Amino acid sequence: MVKEMEICVDGLRRTIVISDEPEALLAAKAAGRAIIGVEQKAGGASLPAARYIVPGWEFVTEELAGLVLRRHLGLPWTIGVTERLLIRELTMGDREAIPVSELKAGEAMFGDPEMLRAYIGGQYGFYEYGTWAILERDSGHLAGLAGVSQPRLPEALEQRLNAHIAGSCPGQAFLELGYHIFRPYRRKGYALEACREILDYTCQVLSCRACAMIANENKASRCLAERLGMKPLTPGGEFMETDSGSSEPLLLYAESRQSPPDKADP
Repeated sequence: MVKEMEICVDGLRRTIVISDEPEALLAAKAAGRAIIGVEQKAGGASLPAARYIVPGWEFVTEELAGLVLRRHLGLPWTIGVTERLLIRELTMGDREAIPVSELKAGEAMFGDPEMLRAYIGGQYGFYEYGTWAILERDSGHLAGLAGVSQPRLPEALEQRLNAHIAGSCPGQAFLELGYHIFRPYRRKGYALEACREILDYTCQVLSCRACAMIANENKASRCLAERLGMKPLTPGGEFMETDSGSSEPLLLYAESRQSPPDKADP
């Protein structure tokens, strides 16, 4: 069966092809059209042409079709909207608004045009999560970066997280939360507001919980993690060598299924 759905995103109207027939999907993809595959009954042919496949026709919605079309057109997905902020995927247009002088070692890719282009095309298209843009809704200005990624923890902290999962969250997948509010936009509560929305998205959409690795002396981030409902798993800290060659204690915070974020105003 083949169906078509007309969808409009950002003023662009396009037709999406939905089908459970491999040949129809291949033909539509070759013609440059956005496609959604529908799984066949057991024993049916596979749908190699389709990046997005649903288990049945009833799962094809306008919301899903809109997301698929946005990905097809290279338009960013909106992650969340709060009272003051818009959180969405990064675009190449954000590059000029990113203060390169503020970027840390692990953020260098966002200051390089080619690396940013590769990140947008690979990270979002394949994983559908990563580092996102935080924009002020009123001004449209880029206020910072935040998001979730696969945890990259020292061995000792990874063991702590695994013990936490086994004891409090059996079978739960965890992603690592990170944020960077640019200097002109600090002390406005944007970090808390954005991270609350991101944790909700991580739980509701990605079906994951979050952890955060924080330097012991970073009291602001420790306070933020606690307001988000995270608990310290390493009260004594684990020492890790930094880029400067010094060694500093790091703390690991993590959510549990029983500790929702603090909903008080920032």
